Amino acid sequence: IFDKVQEVLKQRGKVRRNDENHPQPYCGLLRCRNCNMMITAEHKIKRQKNGNVHQYVYYRCSRKSKSIKCREPWIKQKDLDQQISSLLQKFSLRPDWAKDLREMLIKEKEETGQSSAPFVQESRDRIKDISIKLQRLLDCYLDQDVDREIYREEKAKLLSEKKSLEEKIINLEQKQMGWVAPMSEWIEKAENLVKIAQDSNLYLKKVAAKEIFGLHLLLANGETRPGGPSDS
Repeated sequence: IFDKVQEVLKQRGKVRRNDENHPQPYCGLLRCRNCNMMITAEHKIKRQKNGNVHQYVYYRCSRKSKSIKCREPWIKQKDLDQQISSLLQKFSLRPDWAKDLREMLIKEKEETGQSSAPFVQESRDRIKDISIKLQRLLDCYLDQDVDREIYREEKAKLLSEKKSLEEKIINLEQKQMGWVAPMSEWIEKAENLVKIAQDSNLYLKKVAAKEIFGLHLLLANGETRPGGPSDS
């Protein structure tokens, strides 16, 4: 009896999900061109007399507008997927272009580094000199050759100069190289758009489409197209 009770409790503790109510991949991505409401999805099941069961997903306007009676037609998920895949491919970067851009990026990075090298090297040499002076100043103070107040004043001046030089080096490197990582990431994403468009993972396509279009994808008469602020 104990084992049976434990099995019942185990079954009750399981979260049961209905596949029909699962969020569909392209929900939250498109708006209706007619009434500007979000596009939602419906899961339909068709049972034939011979026993065959077919499942479909349709996307349509949520029709939540109180001022517009929307009659925007629905679209099958497979057709919507083809349209979004086509849009993603238009924004993809050809492999040869990606290669050329990476080579240009490396060259620009090297030239930028060379132009700032003299200042950086000079600053680092000065920082080394300051470190040596700080050590000498400390030795003199410990040997009681320098008064406490003079030691503190000179130490503060040297530390302030050292910190200022270090900050200038960091700011210069960030300013010159800060754009390299985002640019390299963009090249990789743009090059991979073809693979994403050809993949069967619809959620992956949704993420890519949102990065490119934001919430400006519109569904009008069964066709998906980019919109803009004026379409809102």
